[in-house]
Amino acid sequence: MNAAILVDSTNELSTRRIFAEQVRLLYAQAPLSALANALIAPLLVLVLWPVIAHSVLWAWLLTLEATLVICALLILAFRRDPHRHETPERWADRYTWACAACGICWGGCLFLLALSPSLVYQTFIALCLGGMLMGGVLTMTPWLTTCIFYSLPLVLPPTLWLLLQDDLMLTVMGITGILYLVLALSTAQHYHQTLQHSLRLGLDNLTLAESAAAAKELVEASHAQLAERQAALQDSLEAMREFYRVIATPRRHANDQIQALLAMGRERFGTAVGILAHIEGQRYEVIQTSGTGTGLAVGTVLPLEETYCNEAARLGSPLSIEHAATTRWREHLCYQKHHLETYLGAPVHIGGQPYGTLCFYDQKPRPTPFSSVDHELIQLMARWIGAVIEQDRTAAAVQRQHTLLVHASRLNTLGEMASGLAHEINQPITAIALYAETSLSRLRGGVVDPTEIAATLEKIASQSARTNTIIQHIRRFARQSKPHYLAVHTKALLDEIDDFLILETHRHEVRLQQHIPPNLPPVLADPLQFQQVILNLIHNAVDAMHTNEGPRTITLSARIDREMVEIGIEDTGPGVPPDIFSRLLHPFFTTKPDGLGLGLSISESIIEAHGGRLWATPNRERGVTFHFTLPIANHASLPEHPPTEPAPAAVGSNAG
Repeated sequence: MNAAILVDSTNELSTRRIFAEQVRLLYAQAPLSALANALIAPLLVLVLWPVIAHSVLWAWLLTLEATLVICALLILAFRRDPHRHETPERWADRYTWACAACGICWGGCLFLLALSPSLVYQTFIALCLGGMLMGGVLTMTPWLTTCIFYSLPLVLPPTLWLLLQDDLMLTVMGITGILYLVLALSTAQHYHQTLQHSLRLGLDNLTLAESAAAAKELVEASHAQLAERQAALQDSLEAMREFYRVIATPRRHANDQIQALLAMGRERFGTAVGILAHIEGQRYEVIQTSGTGTGLAVGTVLPLEETYCNEAARLGSPLSIEHAATTRWREHLCYQKHHLETYLGAPVHIGGQPYGTLCFYDQKPRPTPFSSVDHELIQLMARWIGAVIEQDRTAAAVQRQHTLLVHASRLNTLGEMASGLAHEINQPITAIALYAETSLSRLRGGVVDPTEIAATLEKIASQSARTNTIIQHIRRFARQSKPHYLAVHTKALLDEIDDFLILETHRHEVRLQQHIPPNLPPVLADPLQFQQVILNLIHNAVDAMHTNEGPRTITLSARIDREMVEIGIEDTGPGVPPDIFSRLLHPFFTTKPDGLGLGLSISESIIEAHGGRLWATPNRERGVTFHFTLPIANHASLPEHPPTEPAPAAVGSNAG
C-alpha cells in the first residue's frame, strides 16, 4: 500500500516537473513568436496599403500590436518571477489567453480578404496566415492547449469565408486551409507528444544518473537508449521538416506536387526509383515515376503478382525490404524477374477505398534497415498523395459541372434565338413585299420603266440576300461563333438600309429625319447587328404612330457622349403609359395584338453585347425616344467595315 502511494507520488512529481519545463520552454520560445508577429503584420499592412482603406489596416495592426505588447509584458514578468516554477499552471493559462487574443486578431484577416480587390492579394494574405500558423506550431508546441487556442481563431474565420465564396479558386484555397490546419495541429500534437516523451526520458536519465553508483551498467544502457531515441527523434524532425517544405511549396498541378514528393522520397530513403501506381484487380499500372534507370515508364502495366506492391497492398501497411537476396523475398516473382534488392512501399487510399501504392526501390541492397520513422514517413506521404488525388478529382468534377452549366446556358440562348427567328426575318421579307407591291402597281398602271423595274428587282434581290444574311447570322450564332466587331461608320451603315427605311416610313405616311454629324467617329460594332437594332426601333416607332391623326415624324440622331456614341430614335406617337414603361424591354412583353414581344429584348441583348446600353425616355410633348450607346472604335487595332456600293434611290422618297 505504502509502495503504491510512493509510486503515485513520484509519478505526480515527475509530471509536474515536466509540465514546469514545458512552460519554461513555452516562454523561452515566446520572443521568437512575438518577433515574427511584429515583423509580418507591418509587412502585410505595407503590401495591402494601396488597396485597402487605411483606417481598417491601422485598426487591425494596432489591435494586433496591443496583443503583442501584452505577450511581451507576460514574458518579462515570467522571467522576473523567482517562484515561477511553483505555479506553472497560472503562467501557462495567462500566455494561452494572450496567444488566443493574437490568433483572433490574425483571424480578423477575413476582413482584409473580403476587402482585397484581387486573387493575388488574397493569396498573399493566405500565405501570411499559413506562415503564422506554422510559426505558432513551432513555438507553442511545448503546451498543446496554447497552440490550439492560437491556431483555431487564426485559421477558421478566413477559411470559412473562403469556403462560402462562389469562386472555385477561393473554395479550393479554403479546402486547402482546412487541410493545412489539420496537418498543422497533427504536427503540433506529434511534436508535443515527442517533447513530453523526451522530457520524461531526460527526467528518467537524471534519476538514473543520480543512482549511477548503484547501477552503472543500467545507466550506461539507458544513455545509449536515450541517444538512439534522440537520434530517431532528430531524424523524425528532419523528415517532417523536409516533408513540410515539399508540400508547402505552391505548385499549379497535382502531378507536380506528387513529382516533388517522389524526388524527396528517393533522396530520403536512398533509392534510385520512386513510383506511384494504380492497382485495379490484378493490374498494376505506373501512374508517375521519378528517378533514373527505372525501366518502367508512365503507363507501363504489369501483373500485380510481379511486384512487391502486391504484398504491401494486401497488408494495408508499409512494407520494407533491405536486402532481398538474403531473405525469403528472393523467392518472390518480383525479385526473380526484376532483381529488386531494396523496397519500401505503402498503400494509397482515396476516400477510404484502395487506389494503389507508393513505393521506392533499388537494385542495390540497403546497408542499414529502414527505421520506424521511415515507415511513418512513407505512410504519411501515401495519405497525403491520396488526399491530393482526391482533391484533384473533386476539382475536375467541379469543372465538369461548370462546363455543363455553360452548355445549358448556350442551349437556352439558342432556344431564344429560335423563338425570335420569325421576328428577325420579318423586316427584310416586308421590304421584299413592299418592293414587289410597288412594281405591280406600276405595271398595272401601265407605267413601265425598265430601268425602274430593274432597280426594284435588284432591291428585291438585295433584300433576299439580306434575309439570307440574317439566317446565316443566326446559324453562325447557333454554331457558337462570335460576332465580327469592326470599326464602322454610323452614316455608312444607315445608308445601306436607307431604301428600306424610306419605303417603310412612306407606306405609313411617316416623315423620317436624320441628323447624323458628318465628323462622327467610327464605333465598334457588328454591322448586321447594328442595322438590325436600327430597323427594329424604326419599325416599332412606325407601328406606334399608325393611329396618329397629327404629324407623324421619326427623328434619327447621333451624338458623342464621352467614350461612346449615343444614337436616338424619336417618334411623335401617343407615348407609353407610365405603368408599363418599365416593362418595355422584358422578353415577350408587347402592346401589339400580333407582336411577339422579342424585338426590344433582342435589341437590348445585342447592344449590351457591344458594351453599350439601351433605354427609353418619354418626350416632353408626345411620343417616346429610344436611346442606345456603342463604344468608339480604336483605329489602331481594329479592321474597318468595307464600304458598300450605294443602293439606287427608292421611289417616293420622303426623307427629311
